[in-house]
Amino acid sequence: MYRKLPRSDENVLGYEIQEVLTEDQLDEILTEIEEIIADNGSVRLLVSMPSVPYPDIKAIDEDLGFWLRHSNSINRYAVVGESPLLEWSSDVADRMTEPDIEYFERTEIDDA
Repeated sequence: MYRKLPRSDENVLGYEIQEVLTEDQLDEILTEIEEIIADNGSVRLLVSMPSVPYPDIKAIDEDLGFWLRHSNSINRYAVVGESPLLEWSSDVADRMTEPDIEYFERTEIDDA
């Protein structure tokens, strides 16, 4: 399940993701991100995860393909949560990919 955050604007998108993220839900999110990239040339993302979500296995393949196609168009990727696992995975992803990925605690969401 996900919801778009009200602070989303032009080339800045924010989502809150909870529990299980289905393939259809991920498709909706990725389609919106692709539209923003097409309109603006790039996007800045904020993903808030109150708990570690469990993606549908098919959604993982979709996400990887999207990342390979569009990572150069993502200027910044902020991950907000309260999980050492999210912090660790954000740090690893930041080291391995082109966009700047930064982890923030829930209390730092305004900074994110």
